[in-house]
Amino acid sequence: MPISRRNLLCQFGAGAVMSAALPSLAESGFGEFPLSLAEVRSGGPIIFLGRNESPYGPSEKVIAAMREAEYSANRYPKAQTSDLRDHIATLHGIKPEQIVLGCGSGEILAAAAAAFAGPGKKVITALPTFEYLGRAAKIDGAEVITVPLIKNFAHDLSAMLARTDGATGLIYICNPNNPTASITPRRDIEDFLQKLPRTAMVLIDEAYHHYVAPTASYASFIDQPVNDDRVIVTRTFSKVYGLAGIRVGYAVASPETARTLLARCLPAGINVVAALAAVSALDDTGYVRDCVKRNADSRQEFFNQANARMLRAIDSHANFVMMSAQRPATEVIEHFKKNGIEIGRPFPPLDNYIRVTLGKPAEMAEFWRVWDLAPAHKMEM
Repeated sequence: MPISRRNLLCQFGAGAVMSAALPSLAESGFGEFPLSLAEVRSGGPIIFLGRNESPYGPSEKVIAAMREAEYSANRYPKAQTSDLRDHIATLHGIKPEQIVLGCGSGEILAAAAAAFAGPGKKVITALPTFEYLGRAAKIDGAEVITVPLIKNFAHDLSAMLARTDGATGLIYICNPNNPTASITPRRDIEDFLQKLPRTAMVLIDEAYHHYVAPTASYASFIDQPVNDDRVIVTRTFSKVYGLAGIRVGYAVASPETARTLLARCLPAGINVVAALAAVSALDDTGYVRDCVKRNADSRQEFFNQANARMLRAIDSHANFVMMSAQRPATEVIEHFKKNGIEIGRPFPPLDNYIRVTLGKPAEMAEFWRVWDLAPAHKMEM
């Protein structure tokens, strides 16, 4: 039977972990659980650790901008989207005509599939990875080829290259990858680009870019571009900016490629609220830094807790962790659901792994409490 919010907080108050966590949560203003009245009435999950959303939501400055947007609701968002495009261009030191805005980055993935895939074309993706582009390409009539990740969960670029031919229209690289939170080294991607046929476009999805700690093996293809007009890079406001429900993302590409994508996007697809919220989110750099720091702390604590239980987790460069459950993921997902927690769905072929979005300290304390309620299982050696 799902636990109530009241009982959950009572259980938290009794624990030593919560005694330490609650003061900092209260001081930060981040102490509330993401709970709606409808979810309480339906008996559904009350802790959401399954969709890689930010548990902290947008900043107060962004919320104020969204409230202000109501005064422009009677106008089409031409001025606001133009301002957003200019902000993004200034941020990255590029031209506004290189930017394509979308209803989340998902709209841009679909536009890329429509532009560069289709009947007689091939699309190459990793397995597992974010599946939306592959699904869109199949709908458009393309053949989708999936290539398993290598042992360290990076993209198998050699195998992807071997599957590439003159019919390959688009290659998708999610970096950091979803659901594994792993990275593929920048140098390897650059070598891969040099060997590809000129007819193959490459879409690099950087949805989780902000969460990557400084490392020599990773660099954004927006912040450090390559001179290659086949490359499309996407970002989203759904993750670190806390705007998953607002639906706004963007792509950076050559002006010609940007025009091709734009022709397949919904006209005025970014609404006034989304545009004003995104501009404010870009400006509130201090809040982004705070969220990145909180995520890094939560990520480290997750690994501390996993190691204490002799559990193996994939090294994470995102706001989620994929961990070996040492049993079918479907069983673990159901166990958490019965205890009021939503975690990620199964991701074949990693059938014994679960994906856990990093929540607030209180939420993660409850995650581990519920984990420890599960029946004993055989340890992997």
